[in-house]
Amino acid sequence: MKKNKIIQFSLVIVGIILFFFTYYSSDKDKIVDIDKNILVGGVSQLTKEISNIIENVEYVGSNNKGTFFELNAAIAEIKYDKPNISHLQDVFVVIKLSNLRTIHIRSDKAVFNKISNDCEFFGNVEITEQDNIITSDNLDLYMSKNLITAYNNVKYNGIKGFLIADKVDIDILKNEANIFMFEKNDKVQVKYKY
Repeated sequence: MKKNKIIQFSLVIVGIILFFFTYYSSDKDKIVDIDKNILVGGVSQLTKEISNIIENVEYVGSNNKGTFFELNAAIAEIKYDKPNISHLQDVFVVIKLSNLRTIHIRSDKAVFNKISNDCEFFGNVEITEQDNIITSDNLDLYMSKNLITAYNNVKYNGIKGFLIADKVDIDILKNEANIFMFEKNDKVQVKYKY
């Protein structure tokens, strides 16, 4: 029994000594200062250089003309110096108009402005409405103007025919399009279906 009490007493003494050296040692101030400097430096680097990356993002909005949109992306990157701009990957947008029309837009990447709800799409862009499909390299969606601009390698395939052009501006409320070529001498290629 005495042997157990001596061992217990020795362990308590060792514990007190370790506690004393851990919390009251003269090196403590140096360790704390180093830790504080690392922490403060790390925080300032994070806020200035690194952006937020969010997975499975959804933005929803509408304008005063009855147009509703829902934007989904697999990944959104928001940079510190531009918090209202989202750089998106694997993007899908649904636009619902007051006249019961629905427009879908897909692309590999996009840049979305959270203030104006305008979005620039690039990489395998595809816009569909019912049986009409437009593909292009780039597409700008101006929700503030109810305008879609598809440009660079624009191809339309739909119920009325087939078309190849450099640029197409579409007023999504009026359902009207203006078709352009960048060079004056180039011509829009159109094939109508009867």
